[in-house]
Amino acid sequence: MLYFACVDLKRAQSSLKAAQRCLEEQLFDSAVSRAYFAMFQAAICALETRGIKRSEWTHKGVHSDFVQHFVRGRKVIAASFASALPTTMEIRHIADYRQPGPSQRQAERAVKLAREFSELLMKEVINASNP
Repeated sequence: MLYFACVDLKRAQSSLKAAQRCLEEQLFDSAVSRAYFAMFQAAICALETRGIKRSEWTHKGVHSDFVQHFVRGRKVIAASFASALPTTMEIRHIADYRQPGPSQRQAERAVKLAREFSELLMKEVINASNP
């Protein structure tokens, strides 16, 4: 199980790095998209590391499972992060489907939130992997 989680962890790290680079290059649409997927992939990794399996991960399902298992249930992640995934997904929808796209401020916020969220979940994955 951990192997699959680590694949998503590597993808999350790669997406986060890409988000930061896109932000530096003022590619705000791409920065937001990569930031969201860094969070989404980190959440999947953390859920799978805790033994939560799905044949297919949906965005809504990941959001719900994350809050249920990490914010409400185990309370290992601060409640302030409960809305992190849907908030960033909404900014991603602006990036992908609306004109004009996200502002620089929205992109910076999304990347910052993705970094904080991903770092928290990466620590959780490492802790779960080394009991």
